[in-house]
Amino acid sequence: MINSWITNNVDIISTAVSILSLLSLFLIYKQLKDTKTWNKLHFTYTFFPDSKEFEELEIFLDDRLNFWQRDSALSDLEVKALLGKENLNETEKNQLYEKFNKNINKDDCAKELIDAGRKLKIYLNELEYYCAAVSSGVIDSESAKNIYSYKFKRAYEKALPWIEEVRKMKNETSIYIEITKILNNWHPSPAGQKNKY
Repeated sequence: MINSWITNNVDIISTAVSILSLLSLFLIYKQLKDTKTWNKLHFTYTFFPDSKEFEELEIFLDDRLNFWQRDSALSDLEVKALLGKENLNETEKNQLYEKFNKNINKDDCAKELIDAGRKLKIYLNELEYYCAAVSSGVIDSESAKNIYSYKFKRAYEKALPWIEEVRKMKNETSIYIEITKILNNWHPSPAGQKNKY
């Protein structure tokens, strides 16, 4: 009796099984898509370095260079001192000391600024890694923009002379390119104008 019912209704049963299979596939697809979205959002907030370590870098840079307090980009003399590739003459040391006298010991001015240059490199490398993750799609770009856009923009604009000098020294224009790409994406120039970053 059951066999005859199955035989008589094979088309209906096949259709029902097919519909259930398609529904299952759709639910699996939706779950995978939701998981991917969740992972991107999760990485947006957790991929960045430990906030305490990052804050220590920012405090160090601000103590040595007034990095966050300043309105302007690093000067040529500051870049020269931060890179430590050339010896500073006494006039340059005095100029730097006068500018940062509350933060840097005069006798150790050049050494302190070379150390600040290393910390600036670490700081910008962390921003570059994060931007690379955004570019590759690991991190949700819109969420990252909402959280970090202003900070990344300010850091890049202030450090740009240093970045350009490093690019020139290494003869490599792709240094910190991910930050540049992300900033151009997050802050596009009006149509027909050259990218700002």
